[in-house]
Parts: sequence; structure tokens; C-alpha cells
Amino acid sequence: MKGMTMAATLAGAALATALAARATTVDAHAQHQHVDTKAAAGASSVRVRFDDAVLTDQAGKPRKLKSDVLSDRIVVMDFVYTTCTTICPILSANMARVQDGLDAKAREEVTLVTISVDPARDTPARLREYGAKFGARAGWVWLTGPTGRVNEVLRGFDAYSPNFEDHPPQVLVGDARSGEWTRFLGFADPQAVLARVAELRAAREKPAHAGHKH
Repeated sequence: MKGMTMAATLAGAALATALAARATTVDAHAQHQHVDTKAAAGASSVRVRFDDAVLTDQAGKPRKLKSDVLSDRIVVMDFVYTTCTTICPILSANMARVQDGLDAKAREEVTLVTISVDPARDTPARLREYGAKFGARAGWVWLTGPTGRVNEVLRGFDAYSPNFEDHPPQVLVGDARSGEWTRFLGFADPQAVLARVAELRAAREKPAHAGHKH
């Protein structure tokens, strides 16, 4: 009983820390015990695949992934489940920091996307309630749907795990227009994510100025 009480206390403390301080590190729980939460997230260029799978957002609205959600936007994406007590709240807190760091102009080009890795339990209402804990605002889309369909989407982003509790913490930053994507493994520093977003936005502007001489 003492051990259970201590575990519950630690889990509660971790969640409170994520919500209040937007922390980027935390002691991992058993399902994520192999993750070094103090190590800087490694970033690498990756290939992803996605189609117009119809998922459901936090408002219960059907959304086509490719043409509606991602479209030609710059995307910051992570993967969570709402009953996770430590790792996922940290990821979501960091995503909230990314959203806070976007200026008005950037918000016109950038969409934040969170996809549930436990769609069987993560209903739109659960995602909406979970997102509200982190102050999620317009421009941050939370997606769930039929398990088989969601799992195929997750495979396309190399984010599927047979046991969803074992999913690795990661953030994808990509330009759905150019197809250029970067994966941050572990706990990505929100400033590093924002810097990558800025690079992708700048890359979009280059063709327009390529013919200009100064």
C-alpha cells in the first residue's frame, strides 16, 4: 500500500509539474523506462507517408488528414494517449510552449497536430478535455478515429507501437507542401522546434527572392 501511495504521489507531482512549469524533463514511468529524459532530443530528416484517411478531431468533426488537416501547412506533430500520467503530459506541455511561441504570422502557416495512440479509449471528448489542461487553442488539432485506421496513420509516421504504452516520445516538424520532415526523438526543446519551424518558413520564401539582386 505504501508503494502504491508513493507511485500515485509521484505521478500526480509529475503531471502538476508539466502543467505548471511546462517542464521538459521528468522521471519516466515503467512503459518509458528506456528513455533518458535529460538527454537532448536527437533530430534527423525522415520520410513520412500519409493519405486522406478520415479521422475525427476533438470537436467530433470528421477531418481528412492530407487535404484538410495537413494541407500545405507547416506541421508540428506529436503522439500521446490521455491516460498517460507522465511522459505524454510532458510532450503536451512542450507542444503548448511551441504554440505559445508562434507569432501571429506564423500561426497563419503552422498547424499543431496531436494524434492519439490509444484511439479505442481516446474519444473526441477525452481529447478535448485533455487538451484544455494545456491551454490548447485554435490551430492545435487533436485526432482520433477507428483503431485500425489510426494505426495505419501512425505507421506512416513511424509512430506505431503494438503496445501503445510503449510508444517512444517524439515530435515531427514538417512542411506538408515540400515534403521535408524532421523527427525529434525524446523530449524536443520547444525552442529547437520553433527554430526548425522558422527554417521551414524561411525556405518557403526563398523562391520568391531568388531572382533579386542586391
